[in-house]
Amino acid sequence: MFSSSLKLKTNPLMDNKIHRSSSDRDFRGSTISSVKCSLNNSEDLIVKVRERVKGKVEISPSAYDTAWVAMVPERDYSGQKPRFPECLDWIVENQNADGSWGVQSSSMLKHSLSCTLACLLPLRKWNVASPQLLRNGVEFIRSSSSAATDKNQISPIGFDIVFPMMIQYANDLNLELLLNQDLVNILFQNREAQLTRNKNLEYVAEGLGSSIDWNKVLMHQRSNGSLFNSPATTAAALIHRHDKKCLEYLNSLLSIYKTWVPTIHPMDVYARLCLVDHLQGLGVDRFVHPEIEVVLQETFRLWQQKDDKIFTDATCRAMAFRLLRMQGYHVTPDELGGYVDEESFFATVSFESSGTDTVLELYKASQVRLPEDDDTLEKLHDWTSKFLKQKLQSKTILDQQLERKVEFNLKNYHGILDAVKHRRNFDLYDIDHRRILKTAYRCPTVYNEDILLLTAQDLMTRQVQNQKELQIMERWLEDCRLDKVSGRNAVLVSYFLNANNFPDPRLSEARLAYAKTVTLITFLDDFFDHHGSREDSLLIMELINKWTEPLTVSYPSDEVEILYSALHATITDTAEKVYAVQGRCIKSLIIELWMEVLTAMLGEMDSCNADTPPDFDEYMAFAPKSLGCSLSILPSLHLMGETISEEMVTSLECFELDKHVSIAIRLLNDQQTFERERKERTTNSVTLLMDADQISEEEAVSRIQKLIEHHTKELLKLVVQKEGSVLPRKCKDIFWNTIKVGYCLYRFSDEFTSPQQMKEDMKLLFHDPVLKTTP
Repeated sequence: MFSSSLKLKTNPLMDNKIHRSSSDRDFRGSTISSVKCSLNNSEDLIVKVRERVKGKVEISPSAYDTAWVAMVPERDYSGQKPRFPECLDWIVENQNADGSWGVQSSSMLKHSLSCTLACLLPLRKWNVASPQLLRNGVEFIRSSSSAATDKNQISPIGFDIVFPMMIQYANDLNLELLLNQDLVNILFQNREAQLTRNKNLEYVAEGLGSSIDWNKVLMHQRSNGSLFNSPATTAAALIHRHDKKCLEYLNSLLSIYKTWVPTIHPMDVYARLCLVDHLQGLGVDRFVHPEIEVVLQETFRLWQQKDDKIFTDATCRAMAFRLLRMQGYHVTPDELGGYVDEESFFATVSFESSGTDTVLELYKASQVRLPEDDDTLEKLHDWTSKFLKQKLQSKTILDQQLERKVEFNLKNYHGILDAVKHRRNFDLYDIDHRRILKTAYRCPTVYNEDILLLTAQDLMTRQVQNQKELQIMERWLEDCRLDKVSGRNAVLVSYFLNANNFPDPRLSEARLAYAKTVTLITFLDDFFDHHGSREDSLLIMELINKWTEPLTVSYPSDEVEILYSALHATITDTAEKVYAVQGRCIKSLIIELWMEVLTAMLGEMDSCNADTPPDFDEYMAFAPKSLGCSLSILPSLHLMGETISEEMVTSLECFELDKHVSIAIRLLNDQQTFERERKERTTNSVTLLMDADQISEEEAVSRIQKLIEHHTKELLKLVVQKEGSVLPRKCKDIFWNTIKVGYCLYRFSDEFTSPQQMKEDMKLLFHDPVLKTTP
């Protein structure tokens, strides 16, 4: 299907601390021991992960929000007593050794400053803390205050607005912070700039004090009584305006968490969607498929009801849209219409949803386009991709993990191969990961050791299996004497592509059948194009069509003998394996598919030698077939553990899947190789369009790009649709994985002639240890 000149030499075979992930994950101490101990206990891990999906969402305490709740007065005592004294107790008991509250991290000092000052305010207001505890907190703020204006520090949402106002609150309480006045002046100048620049600041209303109309703020109150699901904002509203619903919301939180509150509640829907997204991105979703389906069904029910658990959060809405659509649920992009351009986005969303992580989710949502969609997703894609590129170029994404995610997704979204994605996501998976809102928080439901260990085990199993199968491929190549044939040895590349198409380690036979077919197509493509005569090519076709026994043939050359013998043996072997699991013979189908591919190759050969080149339609009638997509895919589908009937393989659905993937990949190839092929006088769809319609190169490439997008959309529609589908979804996914291969190889360059990225990905999958230890 894909040819390659790429050759690689085969290598031997909850605390308050925050840790950054590195590209090479280091497992230290108990974690590496846990991995070793768990290698024979995958079932236990699967049970634990299932419980994570079904169980209650876990979230870490927020010192910042707990402090704001602690400042709420009790009305029955004229405001002279705290309404929630248990929060004061928590604050007193949870000061860090250095005098701070909250996460301790050198890159998150703004978070620590915000949490610490917030905790000092209620202690001073209610006069409940020891002088030493206050002094320790004040000293931490004084000694770390320079971080408040450091642009290299990760900043909580609204920090530049809220922190200066808390300084003012401290002054009102006669809490002396001993801050440099020049620094304080800069902080208030930055605050004024933020107030002028930003709209929709109600999310950080606690930093606006009496300057904001709290009655208008309360217009944003949600059905659960909260403001933006934020305990801090809700508490601030209750301080300024008594509101029964706000009080009920805070009471409900303390009934759950007892002495503290999180920075966001509820977050069940968002957390579970994140969990599903991570499990899919790590490649371990197959272990908990029923539980994931329950989550998606509930999410779809909420989507249909336009529930505010989804629709008040742009990040959650975008993620829900993408995950639901990719699993065949009927969701339309109309619900993302408020974000179609950058101006609308920032005018629509609250301050909490205006960050890079939200834009990244919208960008990913814009990639799941179907033919019937209007231009909403196109517009969304245009501005989000430009926004994210600008963020990368300006180096303004301070969260290194987020920066790497943006870079990875932006580079070539449809060209991200599954197995590579799983491994790279694993390297980014950090069980100590903290998301930043107004404060940093952990969500152990999404980031935990159970998922880490299950993924590590799965990746190691895959890597061992990949290495074994690569050895099988090399032996097959030698047994068939294909190493003696002129042309490019595509064994390594072919197998790599199939490791991505069939990442499940149990699908060995499907991977090998696909890889062998791609390798043979590559050799025959080179033979037809460069190393064999037309007569020799016709002879191979005749021998296959008649299914002649190899030993009975008088061959004109060793190459013809080797190629036909390899074809005969491999077709026979694949047919026998299929018969063993399906109970029916598909040898005639494989022969028919081979004849179709070789006929198309002959058509390409003749078109290059013809006095008059074919027109575009004539070219597209044979050129996509020469890739051999159906030849590579269809036999392999029979080896995936699903019952595949003849009616499925010959169905209109299967025909359409093959048509769209073949045309899209052919055009992707042509779009990237037309300059070289024009010099070589090789037929190419871009040059055919330029010559036939007398249009510029730019216009021809643009038309080809639109065709690629059209067939990609049509393919995705067929893959995700449930109603009227005859092929199992697992089988349809192979067609989608195959188009990803095309995007990977040809979207920005011809990877076969510029193989560096592929080399790195192969090394990552086949040779780099999954677990890295440090001495």
